[in-house]
Amino acid sequence: MRILHTSDWHLGHEMHSYKRNDEFDDFFRQLTAIVRQHRPDALLVSGDVYHSAVPSAATQTMYTEAMLALHEACPTMEIIVTAGNHDSASRLEVDRSLWQYFKVHVVGGIPRTNEGADFDSLIFHIADKGIVAAVPHVFRQNFPPGPDATADRQQAFYQGLMQRVGEINTNGLPVVLMAHLAVSHRPSDQQSDLVGGMEYFPLSVLGKGYDYAALGHLHRPHQVPPANPRVRYAGAPLAITFDEEYEHSVTLVEVLPGVAPVVEVIPLTLLRPVKTIPEEAVAFDDALKILAALPDDDPCYIRLNVRTTLGIPPDASEQALGVARGKACRFCTFKIVEERRHAASHQIVDITPDELRQLSPLEITRRYLFQRGLPTEEFMKMMEQTIMKIEEEKTR
Repeated sequence: MRILHTSDWHLGHEMHSYKRNDEFDDFFRQLTAIVRQHRPDALLVSGDVYHSAVPSAATQTMYTEAMLALHEACPTMEIIVTAGNHDSASRLEVDRSLWQYFKVHVVGGIPRTNEGADFDSLIFHIADKGIVAAVPHVFRQNFPPGPDATADRQQAFYQGLMQRVGEINTNGLPVVLMAHLAVSHRPSDQQSDLVGGMEYFPLSVLGKGYDYAALGHLHRPHQVPPANPRVRYAGAPLAITFDEEYEHSVTLVEVLPGVAPVVEVIPLTLLRPVKTIPEEAVAFDDALKILAALPDDDPCYIRLNVRTTLGIPPDASEQALGVARGKACRFCTFKIVEERRHAASHQIVDITPDELRQLSPLEITRRYLFQRGLPTEEFMKMMEQTIMKIEEEKTR
């Protein structure tokens, strides 16, 4: 079975208030061309179709037109779409019955029976080529209970699903498991771990019985562990943050029963990539000079890498936007690198609790802003106005 694996489209995302419809259109043109060329048996979209649970009408129209174009590019191809944590399960499924006429199968949530999860509704037969078990994003505590009330619901769910696939798969066809969650290769006795605010689960939570796991949720394309082609994140097709300055792609996979899948990474050309310039932080004025020297025809999103001890000017963004005016680039924000050696006297952590209680809210705010390298005066004025309004309300 040949599948094309993608995920984390985040349709409707705006990069610092810049609309990105032309970028998403460009991605869909590339994806449609890839489908037309390789004619996969199935296209799998592993969650986070939209960036918001309430996408705009224009964003939903973009999705509809793209799915129809993909179907027309390869009418025999099955398309399976699962909801991610950014999606509304019910909104994604609203036209589910209609979509099936175009070989598009949408899984927003996990249907239930009196006995628990309705596994059969999550299992799709790809002609006589293979089987796909499609799991949307589900918070750990929301998985349906299994027969053993004391067992971990999440792990029991995946074990039950793969057991049901094994019962159905009498011909020994290759099996693909779709899921939208963060996994890492750790000992199975570790239940979960918080890394950067994201909950990671051990790879073992997915159970056994699949030949390829088509995962979504993490935006960097990679395998888990790196040498294992059986478990892969396709990654986001567009950079969603400035930390995603790497090659974006979709994954073409030849899935065979019982052996390692054959993985081909197909790079995508980004219409407007993200750039943090310069590579090493410099003073604010020097960063503006580097922005000015950027070629006028370089289409990209820009984050300026600034080193500071006293914060950046209140009108820093306006200055950067002025320098970028007339260029193809889009200035977005700053990456502030603080030099703390001159700020020791302002460190709140260096004072005692009693001394902290003596400080006014304004002084605490000032010290915090200074420590973070943020524009101080502009924020202080806002803070002062807010406190004045609060005091006025108290006297009424």
